[in-house]
Amino acid sequence: MSGYLLKQADADASYCLNWSDGYLQQGERVESDLGWLIHRVVRADELSIKTQLVKPTQSVVEVSGGVPGNVYMLSARVMTTAGRALERAIVLRIAA
Repeated sequence: MSGYLLKQADADASYCLNWSDGYLQQGERVESDLGWLIHRVVRADELSIKTQLVKPTQSVVEVSGGVPGNVYMLSARVMTTAGRALERAIVLRIAA
C-alpha cells in the first residue's frame, strides 16, 4: 500500500505515485502505463477515472464521484525499461 487519500464526493482529486521512491532500480524508467484500477465499485457510476498520465518515474490519476463514507482502493501498474511490471495501491475514502 502506498498511501491514503481523502476526497470530497462532489470534487475531483488527483494523486501521483512516484515510482523512483523505492521501486525503480538505478537507471530504470517507466516504459509504459498498464493502467489504474478502482476496486470496490458497487455501481458503475460510483467512482470514475477522469484522466491518467504516465511519466518516466510517475503515474498520475484524477478521479471523480464516489459515495460519501465509502472506501475504495486504487491501483496503478506500469512496465519498466528493465521489463519489470510494478504495481502500487492507495486507499481512497470519500468524505462523509
